[in-house]
Amino acid sequence: MNYKIIIYGLACLMLSVTSCTKMTEEPYGLTNTGSFYKTAADAESAIIYAYSVLPEVGYYSRGYYIITELPTENLTQKGDAGPANFELDENRTTSNNSDLDNIWTYMYRGVARANAVINNVPGISSMPEAARNQVVGEGHFLRALHYFNFVRMFGEVPLRTETIADVSQIPMAKSPLKDIYDLIIADLKKAESMIGTNRISEGRANKVAAQALLAKVYLHMASSKASGSAGYNFVDNADALYAEAKNYATKVTSEQSTYAFSDKLRDIWDIEVYKKAAVSEHIFDAAVDRTGEVEGNFSKLPNMFLPADRPMSIPYDVADPSKGLINIGQGWGHFRTESAVYNNYAANDKRKTELIVSTYTNGATTYTLDINTSSRPFTRKFIDPLRVGDKHSTNSPVIRYSDILLILAEASGPTTEGYAAVNKVRARAGLGNLNPTLSLQAFRDAVVDERALELAFEGDRLFDLRRTNTMEKVLVQKYGKSITSGAYFFPIPQRELDTNPLMKP
Repeated sequence: MNYKIIIYGLACLMLSVTSCTKMTEEPYGLTNTGSFYKTAADAESAIIYAYSVLPEVGYYSRGYYIITELPTENLTQKGDAGPANFELDENRTTSNNSDLDNIWTYMYRGVARANAVINNVPGISSMPEAARNQVVGEGHFLRALHYFNFVRMFGEVPLRTETIADVSQIPMAKSPLKDIYDLIIADLKKAESMIGTNRISEGRANKVAAQALLAKVYLHMASSKASGSAGYNFVDNADALYAEAKNYATKVTSEQSTYAFSDKLRDIWDIEVYKKAAVSEHIFDAAVDRTGEVEGNFSKLPNMFLPADRPMSIPYDVADPSKGLINIGQGWGHFRTESAVYNNYAANDKRKTELIVSTYTNGATTYTLDINTSSRPFTRKFIDPLRVGDKHSTNSPVIRYSDILLILAEASGPTTEGYAAVNKVRARAGLGNLNPTLSLQAFRDAVVDERALELAFEGDRLFDLRRTNTMEKVLVQKYGKSITSGAYFFPIPQRELDTNPLMKP
């Protein structure tokens, strides 16, 4: 989906990410709907505007990965990165962390835009019911996604469901986790019932995306309760939620044909394949297009991973050298792969040999990247060989088929179905089957370990460590990192505390 700037008659006064004012907080989305939401075209413009926040630089095109990857064993940052990056990497975040403040703002912008769709599009009586339901259902999906990110990052936050029409609506207390999860689940079930199965276009959610996100939500709640992770005492029955996670994961893996498992790892990340394929592993992405006019239409995320040394050429397909080389340019070297994740892959794991670049050529010279230096091996998941300068068409994956397959495995436990799901992922990576006699806990631990390898650099690892209550066990005890704050929930941004009098530290 190419998110072009759409100018329409909805006046949205958005809070500037770079604002440092400590006076009255500007609303995330004051709206005047008197002259808008009259036609189907208005509804379509509104939902595209709601989607357009996802690939913004402060969200899935950069900020999301800073927030979710730096605190884990996957990535660290370059030496001259900002102090907020170092706080995240060293798990000592404060309420003044600018990266947390930025993503907080972007997510509430997304909530405001989704609320505008949900609250106004149903009143467009001239619009065919099916089309109206589609747009409203997508609004529910987007609001659920934003709030799921909120609860996994910050825990209790203000639960805003109304369009803000007056500044008096801005002060709002935090809502309990249970209330937020109730809304997330209700939104996704509405989306499931209102959205069609067919894909409208790249970067738009369909029924399968809603079911897939429900599977992720139920698994997060179930495992958080089962592991005793902070804040999840409100969950009554973890087993019941594991069953729901399995139910919705099964809908994705067995009851649709729009998305499917790919036998080739490279094809999952080749934009010339997954952007054009009739059937793809990419269930829902924050989609971009290098022909766009501003960042957010296109992405610069690949530059964060690519070393800055010199232009690089790498094999198009490591498994088939006859396909030649592709020029992938060079980047900023901002994200640096950590030795912990790099060394955790087996030597023959194709997710290492095919999806992590360890050597490249420049002219007639071949260079080897050293995991212990500044220019380190980097992931191939975010590469656009057809880049135009710094403009890339590389989507940011939000939900992939492999993710849901591993959710099915974890929720099912050491059953025939559970083993089949996880072993399918392992077989594609060139690995053997899991031990067939694992206990329930050992099996689920093994699946979480598999997720760490399969979904590395995609923004899932932090949440997997949080929901399994293993931040200290893995990051501190296993990998020698430190944690002084923000282990299971990041601190609420100080700007929000200062400007929202109903918020409590």
